[in-house]
Amino acid sequence: LDFANVIAEPDTSAYNFEALHKVSQQIYHYSKIFIYRFLAILVGLPLMLCWGLLFGVYTFTMIWLVAPMRRLSQSFIGEIGLYVQSTSDAIIAPLFRSMGKVYSGVHVSLAKQDLHSIKRIQV
Repeated sequence: LDFANVIAEPDTSAYNFEALHKVSQQIYHYSKIFIYRFLAILVGLPLMLCWGLLFGVYTFTMIWLVAPMRRLSQSFIGEIGLYVQSTSDAIIAPLFRSMGKVYSGVHVSLAKQDLHSIKRIQV
């Protein structure tokens, strides 16, 4: 943030004394830099350590735990998939094929009828 955007008078005709304006601008500029550097040392260094530790743990976890577990899971799922496919081909597929042949002769026809005519037909 610049001095002109934060504190300075918006109208150039309404400036304070020129010397006071320049001194105010310098005080703003150097105090902003000083406070930023002070906070960077006081707060930033411990935060850098924390973030470094956090990302180090994250990287270690991804490389040494998550990636091998993912590969192990993929191979396990692939092996289980072979047994599921064999079971499906041997048991489930013939069952559903036979059910399909049994119900293949069923035909459904939908017609819009008035409720009164249906009641008269049923009576």
